[in-house]
Amino acid sequence: LAGLAKPEFAGIYAFTFLLNTIGNALFGRAAAAYIGDVIPFLRGSVGQIALGVGLLTFFYIINLRGIDMMASAQKLMTWVLIAALFIFAVAGIIKMKEPIFDFTHHEFLTQGWGLNFTDGQITGGFFGAVLLFVYSCNGYYFTITYGRDSKNAKRDIPKAMLATVPTLIILYVGVAMAAAGMMTLEEYGTSTTLVFAAQKLFGNLGATLFVIGGPIMALLSTLNSTYANFSIQIGQSCKDGWLPSSFGTQNDKGSYTKILTFMYIVSLIPILLNLSITLITNMMQLAIAALAFLNIPAWLNMPKMYPKEWAKSKFHMPSGLYKFIIFISFLSYLITFLKSLFSMNMTMRLGALVIIIVCVILGIYRARKGNITLHTSVWTE
Repeated sequence: LAGLAKPEFAGIYAFTFLLNTIGNALFGRAAAAYIGDVIPFLRGSVGQIALGVGLLTFFYIINLRGIDMMASAQKLMTWVLIAALFIFAVAGIIKMKEPIFDFTHHEFLTQGWGLNFTDGQITGGFFGAVLLFVYSCNGYYFTITYGRDSKNAKRDIPKAMLATVPTLIILYVGVAMAAAGMMTLEEYGTSTTLVFAAQKLFGNLGATLFVIGGPIMALLSTLNSTYANFSIQIGQSCKDGWLPSSFGTQNDKGSYTKILTFMYIVSLIPILLNLSITLITNMMQLAIAALAFLNIPAWLNMPKMYPKEWAKSKFHMPSGLYKFIIFISFLSYLITFLKSLFSMNMTMRLGALVIIIVCVILGIYRARKGNITLHTSVWTE
């Protein structure tokens, strides 16, 4: 952002990014919900809070042990979850009985296509669900964070980012089709997890193994990687001078101890307050959309600043198409930002806006008054 747009944009990003650290609460909270469906006595609020705190603590310790231990745990969890979700999707689709593709059915889209306003807040609707789902597709954006630690960033990072798209389509859509096609909403009751569908498909023991290997691993692998890539980005802000350098202290394993501790404490707050998964997700969506706006001028400037490199790039495209994609991206994030904002009550809405404005002011102030020294962040200098 500093190189392709302005240093002020990098400063705004550095401070606004701190809001993202609340995200780990989402994964701890959701994983606890799954465990509660498998172990009934942990289904209450006290059990859910205890589980959420325990999971946050465990992966906080893992990440304190360095990127190698984090990556080893990540590889194991990722392959297990891919296998579990794929098996569930295939087996569930084979046993589908609900008319999920009968668009004329009287129960199709009972919440409507659009976004509905209830007491000044956005609720329900197909597009509301889509926008909530967007958060599950943000991981590829942060893959670039590992550029400095990857074996061949120029080759590996784009491949990893691009591989995410078909993986999401096959696994997430497949699981959704299986889950919606096997059972009615009445059969799910108040549960928002896949546990009951898995019990119907695999029996109690098989369902327990699936929930551990699939949804829980999916959530915990995200919890694990979020600690790592967020701390790396915040650590870079400390090295450049946006944040205090002492905040970016690293241990002998290369882990940012103070930043990880900060993330851990911030993530504990929504867990201890027992906030809903939907509310936490909307808070995260708001922060991510706000950060995405900063990329627009940087993307527009890139072909002008690096014309030769852009002309040789494998991803080169006509100028009109490139600008059209940027416009679609901006529009998508604008809709996501507004949807997230109006999914909160008025108090939360105003509080979020005030915090974002403060981050903008701090970023601009530090860019103009601070002792900033910009370093390359995605490869070794």
